[in-house]
Amino acid sequence: MKSAILLSILLLTGLFGCQPVSEEGTDKNERQKAVVNMYVDSCWNKHKLLSIHELMTKDFTRNLNGITVANGQKEFEAYIKNFIRAFPTMKIKIDTMIEKDRQVVTTWTFEGTNTGEFAEYLPTGKKAKVSGVSLFRFNEEGKIIREDTYYNELYLLQQLGYTLNPPNLK
Repeated sequence: MKSAILLSILLLTGLFGCQPVSEEGTDKNERQKAVVNMYVDSCWNKHKLLSIHELMTKDFTRNLNGITVANGQKEFEAYIKNFIRAFPTMKIKIDTMIEKDRQVVTTWTFEGTNTGEFAEYLPTGKKAKVSGVSLFRFNEEGKIIREDTYYNELYLLQQLGYTLNPPNLK
């Protein structure tokens, strides 16, 4: 009798306790991951900036280390062009990718040689490699509405030969 009750409980738990994952949700999540992969590969690695208009909303925002660096597609295009000018052979590799709801988190590694002007810095010819984290948020249509990126900018600049000087306290 006890084994029949236990078997019934196990069967009921197996039938009703494990709900299948929604294919629609899985497909949507996979689409969001595919959009992030296309964004990194097209915009950053292949310098195909027209992809910005396909992958991002018009009011897309990019924040870097908590500071807004681009509002809208045009500003973002100019932002990427600054990196392309400074590191024309750069490559960004996505190391890990995790999705939840309308968000995708990636860890990534950037590698490049500084052969062009970088913001106000002259080219150094030095190689740099940094890792970082990006959080992407999507709208209902599956376009990227916001990217929050975090990496050690000081470490990047140090690899290019720049140093911090202590403040003059006199």
